[in-house]
Amino acid sequence: MKSYFPFVFLLFVYSLTSCKTRSENKAIEIIEKSIESHGGSKSWEDITSFSLEKETWLYDENGEIESHLIQFLEFRQKPFFETKMTWEKDSVKHKLVYDGLKTRYYMGENEILNEGFLNQQKKVLDAAYYVLTKPFDLLDGNKQLTYEGQKILPTGEEVLSINVIDEDSKDPKVDIWSYYFDPVTSVLLGYKVKTGEHISFVKNIYFKSDHKIIFPASRESYRINDAGLIQFKRADYEFRNYVVK
Repeated sequence: MKSYFPFVFLLFVYSLTSCKTRSENKAIEIIEKSIESHGGSKSWEDITSFSLEKETWLYDENGEIESHLIQFLEFRQKPFFETKMTWEKDSVKHKLVYDGLKTRYYMGENEILNEGFLNQQKKVLDAAYYVLTKPFDLLDGNKQLTYEGQKILPTGEEVLSINVIDEDSKDPKVDIWSYYFDPVTSVLLGYKVKTGEHISFVKNIYFKSDHKIIFPASRESYRINDAGLIQFKRADYEFRNYVVK
């Protein structure tokens, strides 16, 4: 009796591959439209550097202010990546710098030399830049893109959702991101990220247009549960005084 198992197996594999390709192509299409809505890839690529002021309010589970901080951020994209973050806390000036090769941290006049601490601070700089570059770099690198269909945000808006994994999806420590786009304008309305033991939902409240680029001007961050329900507001962010070159 002739076995049809090899044929059925190949058909199953082809079906999975085809579905994945359609999902990825749809994700790429949405991201490309979003990039245009935010100013276009050409305008983004023309930027040598940009700087801004960021104000952050963190809240605890009871809605009480946990901390308040104003930081000045500078990012140079060309000819190589450099970044600087400065702020003042308890009357002490802090400066965190990455010069393209090395991370340095100054507290007042004292430089902190602990390598473990500096490695953590480099991640702080990377994260500050990472959340300001979307949607422009969502097609860069070896990302896994999956169109998740239409969804309803925890705050009630209907969006198009794309799942993005930057690294090895088999690594249990990898961050898993979902980006949410307006179905009509393609503007990036927010994102969800699962990091470690908690899930955060961040919503863009309004934007600022500068140098043909639409940058975030205000964001709210919420801690949500596995069902996507809001547990409490974690943070408010204000971004202002952009200088783009």
